[in-house]
Amino acid sequence: MGNLTMGRKNLLEALIPPSEEETYAPTAPRRPGSRAVGVVGAMSESFEAMAADLRTAKDRIETGEFVAEIDTDLIDPSFITDRIGDGSGMEEFIASIRDYGQRTPILVRPHPDTEGRYQIAFGHRRYRALKVLGRPIKAMIKTLTDDELIIAQGQENQSRLDLSYIERASFAARLESKKFGRNVICSALNIDKTEASRMVSIATVLPQELIVAIGPAPKTGRRKWMDLSKAVEQIDWQSERKTILTSCRKASSVDSDARFDLILRHLTRLPPKGDADEQSETAPNFILDKRPGLIRIRFNETNLPKDEVEKFLSQVRDICSNFAVKS
Repeated sequence: MGNLTMGRKNLLEALIPPSEEETYAPTAPRRPGSRAVGVVGAMSESFEAMAADLRTAKDRIETGEFVAEIDTDLIDPSFITDRIGDGSGMEEFIASIRDYGQRTPILVRPHPDTEGRYQIAFGHRRYRALKVLGRPIKAMIKTLTDDELIIAQGQENQSRLDLSYIERASFAARLESKKFGRNVICSALNIDKTEASRMVSIATVLPQELIVAIGPAPKTGRRKWMDLSKAVEQIDWQSERKTILTSCRKASSVDSDARFDLILRHLTRLPPKGDADEQSETAPNFILDKRPGLIRIRFNETNLPKDEVEKFLSQVRDICSNFAVKS
């Protein structure tokens, strides 16, 4: 497992990650006692010191207060992802780790399925950076249940405030899909059950490929994502899928918040789902669809007298001409 170093006391209490400013002070040298006289005394003192150090190490291992250097090849990511992509600024982050080293350990557990391997609870960016650099990683090792791992992962990201709204919502939806209880989801994201339900609903309605294509959109909040999910519900996603995803790819040069706005504007201009050109005989004679920036009037010519249709169109043209609008 490599060279072992001791973390500060209560480092893993309540699974709260240490500050980025945390440093690791070397163990203070043991002062020789009054009995350390002569060769026999010195040897006795040395053995007592070793025994005390071993007892301390054993206690810290059992309580989880244990930091080790582990080869990154022995570590696997969490079974639930919480980011869309690698996040921004990864190159700068790798450069910082290369120049100044890793100041804060990650949290891992012994892998539940593979002996000799570990699974990350939190610290995925540090893990990826050190893997690129080919360096071992400082890690706190603690036996965790799936629920404990998820709560630790969510709370660490919550404390750092670096996940966007849709990343948190997608995290909640993934937990829901894997049958984690709402109490675990709420604890992991520090939200109430109402907000958990809202997040799961938004991330479930939106196709995952659309979320990935847009990106994390860090400046886009709950209200806009709710608007987008409602817009997606109103359209036939399968028929519009290719066009929308192509638009996202073409907008790859702009940031994800700009892509979000582009897609939302595009979706609000599309006709509602099921509002195809061919209407059945049972379809309503008249439909008015009013959306932001768009008013659409549709009527079933087969069920209306032709002269009434022409009269109506004439009135519409007159109204439009008054506002210099081409009909």
